[in-house]
Amino acid sequence: MKNKYLITSALPYVNNVMHIGHFCGVYLPADVYARFCRARGRDVLFVCGADEHGTASEIGALKENIPIEEYVDKYRILQEQDFCNFNMQFDFYGRTHTELHKDLIQNLFTRLDEQGLIEERTTRQPYSVDDKMFLADRFIEGTCPKCGNDKARGDQCDSGCGSVLEPTDLINPRSVISGSHNIDWRDTKHLYFRASAMEGKLREWIGTRRGWPKTALSIANKWLDEGLRDTPITRDLKWGIPVNKPGYEDKVFYVWFDAPWGYVSISQAATPNWAEWWKAGDDCHYTQFMGKDNVAFHSVFFPEQQLAMNDNWKTVDVLKANNFLNFEGGKTSKSTGHGVFLNDAINDAPADCWRYSLIASTPETDDTDFTIQRFADIVNKDLNGILGNFVSRVCKLTEKNFGNLCPPSRGFDVAGFESTLNEKLSELTGSLEACEFRKAVAALRELWATGNEFMAQNEPWTLVKNGDMDRAGAILNECFQLIDFYARVSAPFIPKTSEKMKKIFVGADDYLSSNWPDKYERRIKDGQEFTVPENLFDRIDAEKIAEMTTKYVKK
Repeated sequence: MKNKYLITSALPYVNNVMHIGHFCGVYLPADVYARFCRARGRDVLFVCGADEHGTASEIGALKENIPIEEYVDKYRILQEQDFCNFNMQFDFYGRTHTELHKDLIQNLFTRLDEQGLIEERTTRQPYSVDDKMFLADRFIEGTCPKCGNDKARGDQCDSGCGSVLEPTDLINPRSVISGSHNIDWRDTKHLYFRASAMEGKLREWIGTRRGWPKTALSIANKWLDEGLRDTPITRDLKWGIPVNKPGYEDKVFYVWFDAPWGYVSISQAATPNWAEWWKAGDDCHYTQFMGKDNVAFHSVFFPEQQLAMNDNWKTVDVLKANNFLNFEGGKTSKSTGHGVFLNDAINDAPADCWRYSLIASTPETDDTDFTIQRFADIVNKDLNGILGNFVSRVCKLTEKNFGNLCPPSRGFDVAGFESTLNEKLSELTGSLEACEFRKAVAALRELWATGNEFMAQNEPWTLVKNGDMDRAGAILNECFQLIDFYARVSAPFIPKTSEKMKKIFVGADDYLSSNWPDKYERRIKDGQEFTVPENLFDRIDAEKIAEMTTKYVKK
């Protein structure tokens, strides 16, 4: 079995605070998977970082009227704080505006150029007469010729059909800077990556991929079926990686040429042994996480460059592409305030409540609608009603009748449900291995429910009432074994709550490891001291639901 596991999440643009759709579709699944892999004893490198270049940053800085360096620092820090608040466990969180990244990109470009895969072309580009500048792809907007969305950009129709576009495709184009329609088309020189030369090699490579979602495969094959187009990799901008070729000193590299390689430069910043993942070939398993809008770049644009290098770069094994998480019947909008943004969400409920409810709603096969009522239902029924209720009842009932020491098992046979636990554990493990997160949550929920069913069937409170203290103690002993078991298998999803469950057992760290179980194990010793924790979760009542609905729903 492979022991090296490379995990990356799409690098977030530093042009806004993140909302729960971003978090649910890209970052949270990656964190759950990375935690699971570590618990399995694998050598994991999980990296992410700020995507700081490109026109999105330039436009944002212009709108806020601050220097671009100040702008990207501002949002990078805000995003890092959000990740911290939601207990993301990156091995390293970096950035692309570094000397290390610049050197990598310039060296890679030189290698491609030496192999004859870079070509100079004169093209006609939009020039804003009023702004006195060429308009790079995101500096120009217009109507999408395929779906009619009037806010399509010069590179992609983000809020419409998702098609990849060229500025020349736009109908009635306008400058994003000034809004002016006074646009000329003028000649300018750019460098192109000869993607068409890689079509055969890329098609063969995609044919060997296994475990990709249908969404990712269909997008990749659509690009191949339409024929790979040579791609311009330079832009008429000042912010970005300077082009290291004579005659192009006034241009920078296209952000999609620079950003995916950020996974590598961030890995280089993370560890001097970065090549053990990035040059390991079949000895390393590489999983990427992203939204469906980034699939084309990660299934075609990035790997075709990796393959073109002929330098043993590790290409992705599983591209986990999720669909979009909409909110209350519409898309999240920062301008209208419709949607839940991470910096606000953490003030309304603990991180684990959001983590669990969002991973249970992962849009794996279709776009999914998330509502405040759904959030409350999941927290109240699963977290509070099943897991939290079980832990609280076990600890309080035991303390009341046996004190703060775990009662002995006394050899009673209470293992009739063991096969059910192992069956659900197998489902949970298999689902996490396959990055099928909604199935994983369903299996986890059933594991928790098994504990409640065990208590309901055996009624230790009735046994206490009837004076059968030995049998009652044995039942509660088994329940403490379940709390330990639940702490282990819940950790990737709700890490803070898992820690609270572990701390129930006073001084037991010396013999209770956090590794992922292969089967249900009874590890809590007879007489183990325990504490009664505060409630693991609080119910979200009707008043709180109404308050959050007013706060976040702005249709």
